[in-house]
Amino acid sequence: MIQDNLFNYKKFVFLKWGLVLILASSLAYLFDQPRISANGGTPLGYTLGTIGALLIVWLMWFGIRKRQYYKQAGNLRAWVSAHIYLGLALSVVATLHTGFQIGWNLHSLAYVLTMATIASGVWGLGFYLRYPSEMSRVLNQRSPEQIVAEIDGLDKEAQKLLKNAEAAVRRQVEQSINQGIFNSAAQRRRGSVKNCATQQAVDFLQNELTRSESVAALHANQVQRLRALKQLRRYHGLRYWLELWLAVHVPLSFGLLAALIGHVLSVFIYW
Repeated sequence: MIQDNLFNYKKFVFLKWGLVLILASSLAYLFDQPRISANGGTPLGYTLGTIGALLIVWLMWFGIRKRQYYKQAGNLRAWVSAHIYLGLALSVVATLHTGFQIGWNLHSLAYVLTMATIASGVWGLGFYLRYPSEMSRVLNQRSPEQIVAEIDGLDKEAQKLLKNAEAAVRRQVEQSINQGIFNSAAQRRRGSVKNCATQQAVDFLQNELTRSESVAALHANQVQRLRALKQLRRYHGLRYWLELWLAVHVPLSFGLLAALIGHVLSVFIYW
């Protein structure tokens, strides 16, 4: 039996709703014969505009509802599935509402922001299909805080091991201990660090092992530190892109809501 997911929830119930909405809107547009050229001001235009506005408000409400359903996976899957398919259907409804009449005005701004928000939602969907599971896999069923605590413990252990170490070894390992997760936003974006002091310490101690076994414990310590650092860096690198998406999608959504309110008010006041 195939388990419900975001796409096939309840045998694709929301896909079916979205397709019905697209088909009904398209057929109504094709058979509509307004006395003027098709636009948002015809009876059909008002109808599609009302449907589109209600969809926009409902889709934004999802941002609140998903926080209320965080303990109820079934409900969350339903809302996300509806968000995906009805959001895509909105692109057709909004386009037909305009009658393909786009200009430099508030009404067209609302349409452009609608399409931009939907596009950013599709972009974000790609992230959420891939990154959360990869983030979990990278952390190996641990939390970032647990890995940070592991690194702190390894650093304390290294400081004890350095008491009787040679100056060159001490200098190399101390540089590693002082190495943070990232030193710049560019490194976080890549999810990696070039010229990593911990990597250099591991390489240095690997060479030292050929002439002395006294650094074996330090070498093992730095290998563990490097492994933990790479986990954190990959995790935060993936999280960077998710946060970047939210920094685009959320402001676009509120900009769309503001433009929609202005669009509706101007229609009622001036039309």
